[in-house]
Amino acid sequence: MSFWRTFGFTTISPVETILDRDHYTLEELLDEEELLQETKAQNKKLIPFLTKAETLEKLMHYITTEPDDISDPRRRLKYPFLSCEILGSDVWRISESIYENEFLLDKLYGFLDLPPPLNPLLATYVCRVASVLLTRKIPQTIKYLKQRDEIIDKFIRHLGSSAVMDLLLKLIACEDTSEGKGVLEWLCSENLISRLIGKFEPALGTEVHENAAQAIVDIICVSNSSNNNNGLCNGNNNNSSFRSPLIAQLESEETVNQLLSFILAEGATSTLVNGLTVVIELLKRNTIDNSVSQENYKQISDLPPLLRLLSEKFHHFTNILINPPLTEQQRINQRNRGDLESLGFYRLKVVEFIVAFVKTNYDVLGEVIITHNALSICLKLFFKFEYNNFLHSYVEQLIEIILKSNNQPLKLHLFEEANLIGLIVEASQANEVQNQSPKGFRKPFMGYITSISSHLLTVANQNKLVADKLNVNEEWKRYIDTAFKDIQQIQTRPLGGHKPLTFSDNINEEEEDMADTSAQAVFTQYLAQQGYAGTYQDVDDDYDDDENEAFDAENDFDQQIVLQNDEKASFQLVGDDDEDDDDEDRHHQDHHDENEDHHEAEQQQHHSISSDN
Repeated sequence: MSFWRTFGFTTISPVETILDRDHYTLEELLDEEELLQETKAQNKKLIPFLTKAETLEKLMHYITTEPDDISDPRRRLKYPFLSCEILGSDVWRISESIYENEFLLDKLYGFLDLPPPLNPLLATYVCRVASVLLTRKIPQTIKYLKQRDEIIDKFIRHLGSSAVMDLLLKLIACEDTSEGKGVLEWLCSENLISRLIGKFEPALGTEVHENAAQAIVDIICVSNSSNNNNGLCNGNNNNSSFRSPLIAQLESEETVNQLLSFILAEGATSTLVNGLTVVIELLKRNTIDNSVSQENYKQISDLPPLLRLLSEKFHHFTNILINPPLTEQQRINQRNRGDLESLGFYRLKVVEFIVAFVKTNYDVLGEVIITHNALSICLKLFFKFEYNNFLHSYVEQLIEIILKSNNQPLKLHLFEEANLIGLIVEASQANEVQNQSPKGFRKPFMGYITSISSHLLTVANQNKLVADKLNVNEEWKRYIDTAFKDIQQIQTRPLGGHKPLTFSDNINEEEEDMADTSAQAVFTQYLAQQGYAGTYQDVDDDYDDDENEAFDAENDFDQQIVLQNDEKASFQLVGDDDEDDDDEDRHHQDHHDENEDHHEAEQQQHHSISSDN
């Protein structure tokens, strides 16, 4: 013990007090609030105790085993939390001790042997400790995992645990490090992707489908961030020098065929939605720019397996838009409500898929869209389901993508067979009729119609085909000059009124007079709207009079203050002189009194002497 602690100059930590004893337990230390602080400070007595194999085993037990007595909050909450913090702390000696005793890793990863669902709190603690150890000991951890039987199956078994999936993604991300190279090849050899795709079996249920889709989407994003080395999932990685083996396996013909078989299986609804989520994410990776030459993609057979197989089965998706699958509840609702029809989530997902399909920007895919009349079907749904803004947003994106592309046949199809301009004009006319009826209101999709019209006008300035199609349509011109122009004026009108005028420093006198006259006119108009009969000049004169009166009153007040201050100063000066005179008089009086007292004392002394004689 140090000199300062011996003589009581510092407070001894309760943890230090326990460590000074001959016998103590881990639980006694866990009950002390300063344990974590002492651990992080790497207390010289505490760390040797925590790095003992039996101590680490007990800490592992607290984060991997549910308590027998759930009524004890310390065992249920406090001990697991502190154990996780200690095992995941920045103390390298703890990590070294764990890897020196492999049975501790067995206990940690043995948590995955439990049947689902896992205790979410313990799963979080276990995966956090495992992630910390993985980060510090990448080669050792990968080597250990390769030796464990069916470790990938155990990860997949717990798809519903977000903590376990996060641990799997961190394992995949190890490919970015020099020590973790080859982990993706190992995961491919363990058939990670095919096992995840197998979870889309329609009989497995909605929850399993959702978890599998989320896991695959996360893997795609992690793989993209590995390609781009920027942590973002932004697609367009065809030209990357490195291609993830997992993504290559996911986009292989065998895997895509298996996934589409699940998506298009009869009666498959949950698989349709969640499977298309994976397909859409993959399509985002396969986009090309307008500047890229498409000489090598003149036929469907020239496309990558994903796009080729989707093209071959595209008619199944347009059939879903026409005759969507119905759940039992939807059938009951239709019987009870008659002819009332809803768009449904399945058709909405298919429309989202078509947007992603067109956005890949391969010209040859435009032929697939034209052949199966996909644009006409989507536009029909757009105007049929007036209140579904999700649908309207997707269709607007679809039209914008086509207009900005170099695919002239697809643009022509949009104006001719799909009759986009005619549908816009008809919708505008129907909107005017409805809006003018008693208690009428605008059709809900008119905002999107206005936005699509703006896209058309913008592209017409750059594309002759679009300009020609718009210029020859008299009804379109009438719509632009009336309804569209009116709504544009409303949308461009400032909500707060006219913008305040500003003047530059170098404005000349003539321009300043003109601007001043304009401002006066605007203000006079405002006064009239407020019911004031005067003009700007009247108000300005009144203001000047009020200002002059206020100035005069302020002047008078200031003068009074000055006078009062002068008088007060003069009075103060006189008072100070009088006080000085009074002080002098008091001084003389005191001196006189002192002399009289002294004289009286001398007389008394003289009288006393005389009496003694």
